Amino acid sequence: MVRSKVYILAGLIVAGFLLVVLRLAYFQIINRDEFLAYIEKQYKAREKVILPRGTIYDRNGRILSISVPTIDIFAVTRYIKDRHTLARELSRIINVPYPVLIRKLSSGKNYVVLATGIDKSLKERLLNLRRQLEEWNLGIIESSRRYYPLNQIGGTTIGFVSKVTGKGMEGLELKYDKKLGGGTGDIYLMKDALGNPFTIEKNISSEETFDIKLTIDSNIQYIAETVLAEFVRERRPKEALILIVDPNDGRIIANATYPNYNPNRYWKYRSHRNITFHSAYEPGSLAKPFILAEAVDEGRIDLNKEYYCGEGKIIVDGIRIRDHKKFKYLTPEDIIVFSSNVGAIEIALKLDPEKMYRKLHTLGFGSSTKTFPGEASGILRDDKRPVEIAYAAIGQNWTATAIQIAMAYSAIANGGYLLKPRFVEEFINRETGEIIKPEKEVIGRVLSEKSVRILQEVLKMVVERGTARKGKSEYFTIAGKTGTAQKYDPAIKALSTEKYYTWFAGYFPAEKPKFTVVIFANEPQKIKKWERIGGGSVSAPVLKKLVNRIMFYYKEKPDKNGNGGQNGNQNPQRN
Repeated sequence: MVRSKVYILAGLIVAGFLLVVLRLAYFQIINRDEFLAYIEKQYKAREKVILPRGTIYDRNGRILSISVPTIDIFAVTRYIKDRHTLARELSRIINVPYPVLIRKLSSGKNYVVLATGIDKSLKERLLNLRRQLEEWNLGIIESSRRYYPLNQIGGTTIGFVSKVTGKGMEGLELKYDKKLGGGTGDIYLMKDALGNPFTIEKNISSEETFDIKLTIDSNIQYIAETVLAEFVRERRPKEALILIVDPNDGRIIANATYPNYNPNRYWKYRSHRNITFHSAYEPGSLAKPFILAEAVDEGRIDLNKEYYCGEGKIIVDGIRIRDHKKFKYLTPEDIIVFSSNVGAIEIALKLDPEKMYRKLHTLGFGSSTKTFPGEASGILRDDKRPVEIAYAAIGQNWTATAIQIAMAYSAIANGGYLLKPRFVEEFINRETGEIIKPEKEVIGRVLSEKSVRILQEVLKMVVERGTARKGKSEYFTIAGKTGTAQKYDPAIKALSTEKYYTWFAGYFPAEKPKFTVVIFANEPQKIKKWERIGGGSVSAPVLKKLVNRIMFYYKEKPDKNGNGGQNGNQNPQRN
């Protein structure tokens, strides 16, 4: 009897032991993650901190975007001895209003974050305050914030980083977000049995990150933005931009846009669009040189012959299309120089429609360059009806982005090659110092040697004696083309006679091009009531200021003799 009781008791002990072992196995092996999560929830309070990310420099090594070390301040409120004194003294150091701090300290919560993104240089003063007041439950956590030293200079291009997530939200900060790193890391405040934080441990991933040196020259960027600001004050457009590209390798040197924003205060702006990449517009007469190039390649035009230009109008498929002036006979060169709509249409109607559209597509129109996040493609439909061919020839009924136009005109400047635009000079590994340099990317030859040679001469004449003569520099030879496109007005359900897109696209110096420039305005206003709005009267005058300032900054020797070049035809032109 006694022995059986012993066996029963021993069996119960063994069974109990097995149950404990099985329970431990359940928690440690089968349901380990859930159990650890439970413990973590009970004994850890997790806080997010903004991690530092790579620095962005301009091509000269000037800082455009940098992560600045900061601190976050927290408190275990139930153990704060004198809330009012702490709030008052803390307010004097970190410049946070006393009422805000006292409200947080009196919230009844066991743990509160008093302030984030505080300048790290204040850390020693805060530690001294804690010692003086003996408020040992005032805590400090190291964090960071993104800072843009040049404020709004290049704002829409550089973009910004979210102050909440630490990740790139717009512009190049978004484009190269993975390489720049950053984001948030976890800070765990270990809690005792009563739930009070008493120590800190970090759980922060260490992914490979890079600094980035851009192709942007902040000095040229400043010049472009200064010139653009003067233009905006004078013309009051809805939108405007100046884009500068190196036509020989595709580097984007400056991109000034209006509207713009300061990425240090990005949340105060309703829009963060960069119209150079995000918006496509009708290019107007900027299309005409490429129509001439196709005519040359197809052998459909005699450069020495004068063509009838309709004396101000042409009818295609029963639709009347007007010119900006009553031209009678013009050579192909002068059709471009004086920007005759009728002349360009007459040339286009001689072309193979399929080849004409292929030329425009080959030049990059209708396809995104994939240089910038959210970049538009523009619209180019291969509509082969004569009236649509006519409108395509004068840059109406299709759209292009400023970056597409810059690269197409760069092809004229560099001898016929379409390049992929780029923003990056080099990536620098922050751990190893290894430098990665993106190479020049040639998409292909898009213009023949013959057509390039002709266009280069014609575009110089556009500036010297044609529609862009108001932008002619007395020191440097410029080549380019003006453009004007009427906007559709939904109020009258027709093309407006008051609202226009105005353009200039070209390059300089004309003989050995170093810069391609695009100047654009959306609905620029008249300065004088009698003025006619157009690329020649609005966008071209900006050119002279821009070219002279840039070339003198680079200490380039003038390529003119100082008399402004040929006087030529002085009749004011519109397109």
